[in-house]
Amino acid sequence: MKRFKPAKALPAGFTPAMLAACQQLLQQEGVQVKLQWNEQEIFASFDGWWLCSSFIPQAKVRDGRCQLQQYAARLRIFGQFGQALPANWLFAMNYGETKAVALLKLIRVLHVLNHLGRNGRHLPLRIDVDPRICHAYSDRIVDFTARLLETLEFPANLSQMLLFLDERTGELGLSLLRRYRQHGHRLALGDFGAGGQDLLRLWRLEPDGLALAPRFMSRAVMYPRVRDQLLQLAPQLVEQGFALAVEDIVCQNMLGLAQRMGAEHCSGPLLSERLKRQRAAREVALSGIAC
Repeated sequence: MKRFKPAKALPAGFTPAMLAACQQLLQQEGVQVKLQWNEQEIFASFDGWWLCSSFIPQAKVRDGRCQLQQYAARLRIFGQFGQALPANWLFAMNYGETKAVALLKLIRVLHVLNHLGRNGRHLPLRIDVDPRICHAYSDRIVDFTARLLETLEFPANLSQMLLFLDERTGELGLSLLRRYRQHGHRLALGDFGAGGQDLLRLWRLEPDGLALAPRFMSRAVMYPRVRDQLLQLAPQLVEQGFALAVEDIVCQNMLGLAQRMGAEHCSGPLLSERLKRQRAAREVALSGIAC
C-alpha cells in the first residue's frame, strides 16, 4: 500500500530520540513490532494489518470562531490491499492475553507519539479506552501509559482518557478511573445518553467530563421532545462542573444545539472545515505581513 511505503528521513516534528525511546520501551515490554514512518506519520504492521493514528480536532466556538481545545486520537486499520477496517476489527480476532495486551500497548504508543510529532506538545490529547472491546485487558496498560508519557516527557494532565462503559464493564470502569486518576489523568465518560444507567454511572464515577452519544444528538436535532429534554439536562451537568463534548457535528443546527447546551469540546466535519479555513486565513495574513 502506497501510504505505508517507508521514507528515509523522519517526518517533520519527530526526532530520532523520540522514536528510539518508544521502540526500546516496546521491546522492554515484549512487543516485537518495529515502528516505521513515511513523510507524515509513524505507523506499524501488526499481524498483517497496517495500524496508524488519526486525530480529530475538538474546539470551542466563541463569537463565530473556533478555538482549538484538544485532539482526540482514532485508530486507523488498513489491510494489505488498502481496505479500511473498523477500529474494533483487531479485537474481534480472539487474540490470547499476551497478544491483545501487546496490541493495546502498540496503539497507545502510536497515538501519543504521533500526537507529539504531528500536533505538538501544547495541546491535550484524548484517548478512547473501551473495555467492552478490549477483552477486559484495558487495565493492563495503565502503568505502561504512565511509563510511556514519562519517556516522552508529556504531562499526564494533558492526556485525557474517555471511558466507554455499560452494565457489564461498570466495575472495571470504576477501577480504571481510579488508577488513571492516581497517575494524574483527566477522565470522561463516552457515549453518554446511550444507556439507561448513564446518570447513575455519572454520579458514581464523578468524571471530569462526558461525551454525548452521537445518535442521542442526532435524535435531538430531529425530535423536539428529545431536544427539550437534552437542553434541560445538559446545561445542569455543565453547571455542576462536567465538561461536555459533542461530536460528529455536521451542520449548523447541531452546532447551535451544542452551544446552547454549553459544550466545551465540539468536533466533527463542520468544525474541522472551519478550523482549516481559519488556519489558512492566518497563514495568508502572516504571509502578507512578511512581504
